[in-house]
Amino acid sequence: MLHRLIGVIRWVIAGFGPLIVFWGLDLTVSLKAAIAGSVVLIIIDSLWRWWRGLEFSRLYILISGLTVGFGAIDLVSATPFMLKYEAVITNIVIGGMLVAGARGSRPLALEVVEQQHGAPFPKRPDIIRFYQLFTLMWAVYFFAKAGLYLVLGQMMPMTQAMAVRSVVGTVSMLLLMAFSVLRGRWLFLTLRRRRWLPPARPVAGTVV
Repeated sequence: MLHRLIGVIRWVIAGFGPLIVFWGLDLTVSLKAAIAGSVVLIIIDSLWRWWRGLEFSRLYILISGLTVGFGAIDLVSATPFMLKYEAVITNIVIGGMLVAGARGSRPLALEVVEQQHGAPFPKRPDIIRFYQLFTLMWAVYFFAKAGLYLVLGQMMPMTQAMAVRSVVGTVSMLLLMAFSVLRGRWLFLTLRRRRWLPPARPVAGTVV
């Protein structure tokens, strides 16, 4: 269980690392430091992935692009107006990508898990459907967080809203990660009992 939890934490850092670094440095140091730190992290991590022959996931490319794009807009602006809404936009875009990535025989969540394990999963219909639903579950989370951040941005000053966002975002992410790790198997079995998943018939040529 601890190994799985460490794996999920590593996935979050690997996928959302540039965004985590950007928000952390922006809150504690400055906007320029946040942009510089996230760009340096992206360059170093990209070189490391290239050297190791690792795949650049769709989620990683999206997060890196959003981080650099929003940071550049704030850097050239007279006032960092995007800071108030960038978290809203980022969560909506990530949620939209998760919805789009839930389709097909390799849902985005399955892609990430396979990268964690370093090996492909059996292409069984029940496993594919489960990870499609699992990907959509994470999409709902990001859409809900975007709505909450929008309300906070309208109700509070920017600095206060950012502080509340950092707490709410961190705690909610940790809770969803814990549920994914600790109750993922329970969720799979529950969906199978309720017949939300198709029969476990492996595709020809795959090993179960």
